[in-house]
Amino acid sequence: MLTHIAAVGTVYGTVSGVIYSVLNNYLHMSTTLVATATALVTFPRALRIFTGMLTDTCPIFGYRRRPYMIIGWTMSFISCLLMAALPLGEPYYGDPSLSDVALVDMTPQQLSTLNTDAPGRGVKLIILMMIANFGSVMAYSGFNGALMDASQREPEATRGTLIGDVIVIHYVFMVVSSFMTGIGLNGEDYGGTFSWTMGFNAVMWVCAVASFLTIPFSWYCIQEVKNERAQVPILPFLYDVFQQEVIYRYSAFRFCFSVFSQITVTASSVIQSNWAKVEPLNSGIASMLTAFLTISGTYLIKKRGLHWNWRYIIIVCEICVVCIDAIPTLLTIWDVYRSQWFWLGVPLVGEVPFAAADYVAQLLILEIGNQKGFEATLLGLGVTTESVGTPFATVITKSVDGYFDIERAFIEQDNHHVRSQVTYTYLIAYAFNLMSIAAVFWLPKQKEDVHEMQRRNRKSKVMGIFTMSGTGC
Repeated sequence: MLTHIAAVGTVYGTVSGVIYSVLNNYLHMSTTLVATATALVTFPRALRIFTGMLTDTCPIFGYRRRPYMIIGWTMSFISCLLMAALPLGEPYYGDPSLSDVALVDMTPQQLSTLNTDAPGRGVKLIILMMIANFGSVMAYSGFNGALMDASQREPEATRGTLIGDVIVIHYVFMVVSSFMTGIGLNGEDYGGTFSWTMGFNAVMWVCAVASFLTIPFSWYCIQEVKNERAQVPILPFLYDVFQQEVIYRYSAFRFCFSVFSQITVTASSVIQSNWAKVEPLNSGIASMLTAFLTISGTYLIKKRGLHWNWRYIIIVCEICVVCIDAIPTLLTIWDVYRSQWFWLGVPLVGEVPFAAADYVAQLLILEIGNQKGFEATLLGLGVTTESVGTPFATVITKSVDGYFDIERAFIEQDNHHVRSQVTYTYLIAYAFNLMSIAAVFWLPKQKEDVHEMQRRNRKSKVMGIFTMSGTGC
């Protein structure tokens, strides 16, 4: 289990971590493409319910978990190997010192040093990153069945502790990947200050090795009963489950909360590099601190808050996240105080409530009994309904921001008009984020409410069909 979770944290943390240093800085892709890349790389998480169905209903040689873990890690290994072997090419800026100069202010000689073909090379990387992440999702779904079964054997008073431990281990190894990308990609071409760099290819070699080493562990270190099948067909089971009040309310909460809480600003990565002057090293250190604070938030709920009101936790958390993030953002936009540590450091505090809210949302699914062999499917349900909201949030973000002058060329000018435009987009994003609070009224208050809903056994065919359609089932 430790090897599997370590590999997930390493691959996912590294793939997510190179978007800023490689796509935004080295290849100089547009703000819209960088925002799209972030959404696409995380999109495979939306498929967790389908990969869960696959592991629950389609045994390979009589096994439901281990073969899919091996298939997933093989996909991840091949994708990372290709990224490690394929040359990245020359950076956008032939002279890294020109990154601080707006295009309109460059001389013809300076413009001739720019590699305008560089942004186009990022598309194949985005596709390979998606496949690598999908492989880890496939492997994780195979692992989820055993995790769900073990979690439900815990006493009611401490149920959820095991999932909390898994989250902690996952983020510990994300710290390792953040350290690697922060140190290894802090060269001048990647927006840093070091005279040396590991390079993108070397970083991907590490991910390829981590994926490859996990393959034998997935077979020899996971105990599984052969020919263990789900008790009923998957579609009748899902149709019945999605009609249940607790499920469709939970799904509605995860989806709506995800859509509104993830709306942001497309220019955030350019603001980070051009105005806050964030170096990849410090971005990596901030990611490490983020992981530590996520562990803290999860640990707080695991030890102290398993019986707290779930609605109150999420309401307080979301308000805190918005307020904490707004302070450095607005001060940086208007050049009151610009520092990469101020830009990175203050929002880190917001990771504690964010992690707590995310952990609470996972606790509900553990209270649902009578799973009939579909443990991985149900555990994937929450992740899918949340992740399906990510593309909607990205579309809303890009649609809103399309009306404002916040593209890279405008950000480089850094005048009053551009600052006003960026401020408007952030205020709109924060308004959407706060609107996500309304979704908590679909969420039960605590475990007792979940059990009461199950006892009432209320069902709605309309809501069941709507929920199945929304998740793509």
